[in-house]
Amino acid sequence: MQIKHLKSLFTFKKIAIFGSGLGIILILLGQFASGFNSFFFTALGFGILLGAVVNYLFGTFISLMEEYTIKSKEEPTFAVSSKNFYH
Repeated sequence: MQIKHLKSLFTFKKIAIFGSGLGIILILLGQFASGFNSFFFTALGFGILLGAVVNYLFGTFISLMEEYTIKSKEEPTFAVSSKNFYH
């Protein structure tokens, strides 16, 4: 991968790490806290955790698509047909 693709992937990675940490903290807070808001914190934690994972996967696919697009512009490849028939 090129440096600029790794920089954009690193940004998505930082966001995913922050979201995962916040989600896990809210899940633990919701599990061990008593009261009505504990269910809210648990659901919010799972939502943030799932959003962080989706965000990281989105960034990974965007970086891979950019790399594939740049490589396809540099090296055009053509399929060559063979004139030989084998029986």
